[in-house]
This record gives sequence, structure tokens and C-alpha cells, in this order.
Amino acid sequence: MTKNPYKQGLLDGMCGFYSVINAIYYLKSDMSTAKCEKLLKSLILTKPYSFHSLFCDGTYYENVKFLINHVCTSVRGYKDISYSTPFENDVFENAEEYTSCLKEHVDGKNSVAIISVGQPWNHWTVLTKVDSENDKIHIFDSYFDLLDKGSMLNIKDLTIKRNSKKYYLYTEETIVITKKT
Repeated sequence: MTKNPYKQGLLDGMCGFYSVINAIYYLKSDMSTAKCEKLLKSLILTKPYSFHSLFCDGTYYENVKFLINHVCTSVRGYKDISYSTPFENDVFENAEEYTSCLKEHVDGKNSVAIISVGQPWNHWTVLTKVDSENDKIHIFDSYFDLLDKGSMLNIKDLTIKRNSKKYYLYTEETIVITKKT
């Protein structure tokens, strides 16, 4: 019997925390491991009494927005980071339309997006680029990179309609993170 190791996200709900840290880490060239650890500690301490629940049950959209807002407004050294939620009230026909619109907000240099993917379970990941030419999205992730999927997902494997064979996107839960230049 061959066993595979557990990966981040299978036993915990930390992907929301990781997505916030990974988005900022991707955008800021001065982020060391020590700075990322300090940022994680700051995020945990924003709601220390509810951290156990967030760790076990996962971080929902409002929690992730709260965490990124905390970074943007309260953590020293991150005033150059801002966020927006451009698709909270939008409806898309399909994943192609969503990723096309998302491409207008994400440049991979000064802006990335935290998106919610509903398969294999609800998971937060960082989208760094929409590659329309090759029909792929580039991700910077704490889980998918370990799945032999690499750092890209095919747009044809994404859906906005519930389908167990594709990666379901919660488009209204898109958070765009921007670094001011």
C-alpha cells in the first residue's frame, strides 16, 4: 500500500491565511521568511479567540477580507498594499468570461487576485496571471502546486456552474490585491 503525505489544506483551514500571505509575498520583493512568519502571527492575533475555529473549519470570504483589510490598515510596513472586491455583485456566463474580466484587474506584477475554488473542497488560492493565449491561469498556491498540477490550471477545467469534474469558481468571492507603485 502506497501512502501519500498530507498536504496543507487537507486537515486544516489555513488556505485563507496562506492566500493573504502568498499574495503579499508575491507582490513585495522584500518579503523574507521571517517577515512572512511575523505577518502570519499578526493575522492569527487579529482574532485570537476565533483562530481555533478558523484553523479547523476554514476561512470564509468575510474572514479573508477581514485579514487582508487588517494587513492594509493596521500592520506596519504594508501601507502600499490595497484590495478591492470587483465582482461581488457580478454574474458571469462561464469561466472564460470571468477570467477575461479578471485579466483586466490582474497584471502579475503589481496586482494579483485571491480566488475561491470549490473543488476538491473550498480553497483559497492566489491567481497571478490569466494567460488567454494558452487558456491557462497561473497560480501561486499552498496546495495545488503540490498536486502535480504545477502552477497553472487550464481555463477549460474551470467552471462557474457546479460540476464535480471541474474546478468550481466562486466568482463573487474574488479579492484583488494591489501594490502601489
